[in-house]
Amino acid sequence: MRYLFLSVLLLVFSLASYSQVYKVSGKIIDTDSRDPLSFVNILINDGHRGGTTDIDGKFSFRSAEEIKLLKLSYVGYETLLYPVMNQTEKIVIKLKKTEIQLPEYIVFPTENPAHRIIKNAVANRDKNDPEKLPAFSYTSYDKMIFTMKLDSLHAADTLKIDNADMNLREYLNKHHIFIMETISERKFMYPDKNNEKVIATKIAGFKDPIFIFLLSQMQSSSFYSEIITIAVNNYVNPISKGSTKKYFFLLQDTLYTGTNDTVFIISFRPQKNTNFDGLKGVISINTHNWAIQNVIAEPAISDGVFSLKIEQMYDLIDGTQWFPIQLNTKVVLKSLVFSDSSLNLNTGKIKDTTNVKANNMLIGTGKSYIRDINLNPGLRKRDFTNFTVDVDPDASHRKSEYWLDYRLDSLTQKEIDTYRFIDSISKEAHLERKAKTFESLLTGKIPWGYFDMDMNRFIKYNAYEGIALGVGLNTNERLSQIFSIGGFARYGFKDKTLKYGGDLSLMILYNSELQLDIAYMDDVTETSGVTFFDENPRLLKPEYFRNLLIKRMDKTRVYSSSIGFRTLKYIKMNIGLIKSHKQVTNDYRYAVSDQDLRIYHDSFDFTEVRIGLKYAYGEKFIKNMRKKISFGSDYPILWFQYSRGIKGFLDGDFNFNRYDFKIIKSFYSKYLGETSLKLAAGYVDTDIPYTNLYNGNGSYRAFTLFAPNSFATMRMNEFLSNKYIALYFTHDFGKLLCHGERFQPEFAFATNIGFGWLDFNDSHYNIEYKTMEKGYYESGILVNNLLNLQLYSLGLGIFYRYGPYTFPYALDNLGGKITLKFGFKTPEPQ
Repeated sequence: MRYLFLSVLLLVFSLASYSQVYKVSGKIIDTDSRDPLSFVNILINDGHRGGTTDIDGKFSFRSAEEIKLLKLSYVGYETLLYPVMNQTEKIVIKLKKTEIQLPEYIVFPTENPAHRIIKNAVANRDKNDPEKLPAFSYTSYDKMIFTMKLDSLHAADTLKIDNADMNLREYLNKHHIFIMETISERKFMYPDKNNEKVIATKIAGFKDPIFIFLLSQMQSSSFYSEIITIAVNNYVNPISKGSTKKYFFLLQDTLYTGTNDTVFIISFRPQKNTNFDGLKGVISINTHNWAIQNVIAEPAISDGVFSLKIEQMYDLIDGTQWFPIQLNTKVVLKSLVFSDSSLNLNTGKIKDTTNVKANNMLIGTGKSYIRDINLNPGLRKRDFTNFTVDVDPDASHRKSEYWLDYRLDSLTQKEIDTYRFIDSISKEAHLERKAKTFESLLTGKIPWGYFDMDMNRFIKYNAYEGIALGVGLNTNERLSQIFSIGGFARYGFKDKTLKYGGDLSLMILYNSELQLDIAYMDDVTETSGVTFFDENPRLLKPEYFRNLLIKRMDKTRVYSSSIGFRTLKYIKMNIGLIKSHKQVTNDYRYAVSDQDLRIYHDSFDFTEVRIGLKYAYGEKFIKNMRKKISFGSDYPILWFQYSRGIKGFLDGDFNFNRYDFKIIKSFYSKYLGETSLKLAAGYVDTDIPYTNLYNGNGSYRAFTLFAPNSFATMRMNEFLSNKYIALYFTHDFGKLLCHGERFQPEFAFATNIGFGWLDFNDSHYNIEYKTMEKGYYESGILVNNLLNLQLYSLGLGIFYRYGPYTFPYALDNLGGKITLKFGFKTPEPQ
């Protein structure tokens, strides 16, 4: 019996020894910055088996063989052999950067071995691209933190820092500058149905998730598109057709997985002497379906002040489909200068001093963790709205327990203290109000209690009114989510006239945007201008710079009522009744024959029934608890507006039919840049006064701001038409024609063509005009980004007019321009 027991015991020990599993786990960081390093290649012992760190620099291995040595290699860092001693968990390994750069050029005896791998990845791109699947859904936990490098701070006189305060250095040792978290549910259906529902938000110092739109612009969620979008800029994907002719690829390392697949680590950058918007970085290709397993990428050219890097990690889902499971975005803003703010933790007060300055650098890190991936979610088209991002009304009120199910790790003490401190000073520092001011820059509205102030009404300039100061107020959703009452007043210092108006809006059905509007205004309007029902001139939209040049206007009194609604998802309709009285402000007279008499008029009454339509297939919206903001569409956007003038109804003087049409489209081409097109046309079928015809859409001054989609060399009101057609074409090469480390001018070329006809020209007196049935032609060159001020850039341009309407003196055909481009996408408030 004793021998039997010993035999059994020996067998147990043998089995235990045979089945023993060795584990090792830890984190790899940069020696200097202590930042985690993503996708570091790790080999176990002296073999070929191993893996990589995840997007947070963490690794974990299990092996039947005792793990004695880790071999770490990473592009841009020194290779390290790390002996595994007694500690096998929570190991922290530091890698040191090396100055080795990618070689300028390498001569291979045959084809570059990386090219075969890249071509296989391109050939299998559609198979591996998640957005080529019929549908999918997932849940994402996102965290974004902004902090400042402590090494960038230096004290000018530490003696002036008083003991009761915490200076900036001490504050940053214990806190971040900002932190936010979101939980969202995304659903997608091929080809372009996409919704993201934000179900939880936690933002330091704020209750309203007003920054959600930022996350939507940071990076593409997949690295398989021909064009990769990073922070609204477009870059040619290294995994795209023909990329081996434009990119330099170098095979850096090879790993072998436990499933007998091979992973190739390849660095990439644009080839020397090539000009295109390219990326540089490192990509890992797995031979299982030749799919992307990891990628690190950033713009190949940086302006030295702002930089952005993305990281993506993919995993094999259900054993068949590679899918992104982690996304990182790192933003660095350098050359900042901050005056020290002494922060008192007891009072939360901020006291300005000038002791400490930071001239480098603000760092933002965004991380997304994707889970609950469903490749067969059974979605239907009716499950989707046209909100790309929609915020749940309860998103900012989730309890702490709710977050525990989604966070991979608990918040660090520094993150907890950041929330606690910023929340504590939020009310006194009015952070919520300041953040709403930031939103106001997007929507053009500044919240003020129960009112929204219209920023576009504060100050206005045009050649007729001169400088005009005013105010515009409308009640907001704090008073009522059903109705809004408002008004405006404005005084022009050149025409010395007060303008004013009022309006009432009633929201009948929110989901279909069914809204009734009633308005009155006593204002001035452009003579023979074109306005569509949904136009909202905004300060930050260059197309409306033309309004600064308008010098011929009519005094206009308007009564209007309209009903607007959205139908078939992408169609916005508006039906209205408009009664207007127009009084000319110059010597123009319109002649009307009455038997043998000709009567000359300088004021006119119009009664119109107007039907307007806007069709924007695939238009994307972001909606929070107060506003809905449009980020446009990737498809052409079309407007059509029909106006029927009715004589005798509400004192209308004229019967007429008027048709207005425009279509706009912008698209990006690999290696060429961005093309923008606008086609506009209009037709009035009978003889009516000059005030309601078409003036040619000129925007000429010898030297002035550039207004896209207008004729840069055409004088204001130079032409007159009752029917016209115009094409505006601009191609922006961006940085493709000129790459530099600091100086990065961006070249664009434009051509505008117009035709116009005036069928009834016997009724217009005391006015000079031309007709352009022979065709109006002009072309120009724009050099943008000559002065880059980060939020916007300035440039210069010159246009020349040619063809039948050329002036005899050559200089008269030239128009000089100042270009203004904003460094962010300006959305449209709804």
